[in-house]
Amino acid sequence: MMTRREFASTLLATPAAAAIAKGLHLIAHRGGVVDSTRPENSPGAVQSAIDRGYWMIEVDIRQTRDGEPVLYHDRTLEKYFSETRGAEELTWAELRKLKSNPGGKAPLHFEELCAMCGGKMRLMLDMKAQWEAPFYQRLLRYMVDGKIPGPIWSLGGQRVYPFFDGKVMVSSNRKSLLAAAEAGEAVAERYFLFELGSDLGKESFDLARKLKVAPVAAINTFRYTMAKRDEWEGPKEDIAKLRAMGIMHYQVDSIYEPLFV
Repeated sequence: MMTRREFASTLLATPAAAAIAKGLHLIAHRGGVVDSTRPENSPGAVQSAIDRGYWMIEVDIRQTRDGEPVLYHDRTLEKYFSETRGAEELTWAELRKLKSNPGGKAPLHFEELCAMCGGKMRLMLDMKAQWEAPFYQRLLRYMVDGKIPGPIWSLGGQRVYPFFDGKVMVSSNRKSLLAAAEAGEAVAERYFLFELGSDLGKESFDLARKLKVAPVAAINTFRYTMAKRDEWEGPKEDIAKLRAMGIMHYQVDSIYEPLFV
């Protein structure tokens, strides 16, 4: 019998035409459509998300030892490159010599990502550390030069907002969003609401609607594992609740795409 994960992977292998329900905005978690042949944040995963009609891709940003912005999620490169060191411990010249398993590709430089996505795909940035202002300005320059469509979103909230000169919107939970509104901030121009799909309720949704802020629900496998909920039934229940509420933006592991068809 085919498992749920195998079933979802089979659906993801089919053509994407009109797959995602009309009006929904899916954000591909960890750099695109990820499966047994496409690693996280890889060229294949990014291109597949573009081809399948995702609205945005969430990518993980790290900095090499010589200051280059690259895409990788984990602290070490062991998962895909059998390298126990992290991206921060290697130079870009050293990183680009590595070949992933699967895929046989080196980690993506952020400029390469922008070249792939330019004019086609929005970006959500997940900063895996905090850096000096010039690093963020460099990311912004690559996105402007690469003609990345707006909006551009970043996880990290108020700690990263000042570095982007107001040109990138940042995440906020309900408590922080309410505090920002009470402080007189232009929340609709600065923030999007970002909460776990299991946590985002009517109170958060109503606040976002009142403040004209986009509410985004995160549907990520590891969160359900941590919560000891079934990795398929849990998201299925949450998505049904969220869609009935009126949520249209979802950051998802691509395995859950069939739940939005």
